[in-house]
Amino acid sequence: MSEKKRKRAIEEGGRPSKKLSSEGSASEQSVKFSIVSGNGDWAPAVAVAPGLDLPTTVPLQAYTKIRTNTVSSSTSTETSTLSNSELLLHCSAHPKLDYTAREESSGGADDLLRHYVGVYDPTTGDLQIVPVRKVTVRGTLRSTVVPEIRDDSLENEKAPPSRFAARTLLGEAFGTKKSQKAIRALTENAIDPQNSSQNSSGKSILDPLASAIIDSMSQTSGAALSRKELQAAIDGAKPRPTPNLEAETPAEVYNVEDLVGVSSLEALKVRDWQSAVEANKEVQTSSKYVSRRLVKVVSSKNIMRLKALRYVLLLLDWYSCLKPGMKGMKKLPQRDDIIKAVGGEITGSMLESLRKKFAPDGNMNKRTIDNFMTHVCALTLIVDLYEVDISDIRDDLRLETKQIVQYFQEIGCRVANPTETEQKKMKLSTKAESSTHKIAKLRLPLEFPKTRTYVPKKRR
Repeated sequence: MSEKKRKRAIEEGGRPSKKLSSEGSASEQSVKFSIVSGNGDWAPAVAVAPGLDLPTTVPLQAYTKIRTNTVSSSTSTETSTLSNSELLLHCSAHPKLDYTAREESSGGADDLLRHYVGVYDPTTGDLQIVPVRKVTVRGTLRSTVVPEIRDDSLENEKAPPSRFAARTLLGEAFGTKKSQKAIRALTENAIDPQNSSQNSSGKSILDPLASAIIDSMSQTSGAALSRKELQAAIDGAKPRPTPNLEAETPAEVYNVEDLVGVSSLEALKVRDWQSAVEANKEVQTSSKYVSRRLVKVVSSKNIMRLKALRYVLLLLDWYSCLKPGMKGMKKLPQRDDIIKAVGGEITGSMLESLRKKFAPDGNMNKRTIDNFMTHVCALTLIVDLYEVDISDIRDDLRLETKQIVQYFQEIGCRVANPTETEQKKMKLSTKAESSTHKIAKLRLPLEFPKTRTYVPKKRR
């Protein structure tokens, strides 16, 4: 076993390394010891604040009362007064907390413990021992003051508290931690009407804190949009062509130049269609909608309608060559593949215009697909003079009836079943045939789907 090391003993005549405090003093001074008594009801207090960071500038109001459970450990006059009376210190200067300091009693042997403070005067050498009180400072959150409801017919009688006040008191006493936290939050943010004052005209004036809160609420509510402004902002952000809300006729709502683009509109060639129809030759297209309306539109001699029909065919061919992607997206193929699928009449500027408008990053998501569909629907309105049988364009786009109806409604159309006159014009003999057809009409004033606002149900 290894021997335990011992400290080296100080040799005789040696001096410790540390210098004693008394060393170096010129002369020694005697201390006169005395106990101060006869302070009356007041004495210094030693305060402890467990768990609190008590500011030193907190003003405390002192109160005394006769102690009910007197515990005496001696019969000396200097402690008899402290034992018979009880000290209470209180402060409500803090905006949210109340500080209370009192002599706490645990009911054990510590109640017989007495505390003293020594005051030493180095000039005279007097040491005075003063008995003091020990108090414990506690901080409590200031609760909401429930205003008293007085009945004028019964003097000096208080009405029972309101239902809200009763629920608040029950929540503070028996509620869960979550409910008590919510009650404390209401208490902290409460605006007490009793703290308000009145001016010369009799109107109540709130305190500065409450006035600042009310001002901020008015500024916030003043900047809020109305329901019409909010609906207009939502309509403007929707993926659809921008309508002219100040239009006086349906023809002024959507313009061909805005839907197609000026450069693309000039690049569209329709002379071959005109020549084929004049020569009574059949024109083969990949679209049912375009094929059924080609002869009628060419015969109308309206170049803008004919170019709109040609652009609809271009959009349908361009959309059909897109490749499916993940999560319902569409992926733009290579440039050569698009030209081969659409045809040689499409130019590079038209391809770039389509990419920027409907597939800016090379893909079409839900928003850009909706924008594409609504543009196609708006072009069909121009071709069909603002009354469209949606069955043909529905089949070309491979959509359900509910989907194509929603797209036409998004651009302001009213969609309904065909009337008897329209059924005869469309040569629909049976109800089964007419049930697959719906007519979209653009009428003024425009009707757009309103955004639904869901109100949460109240808990029972």
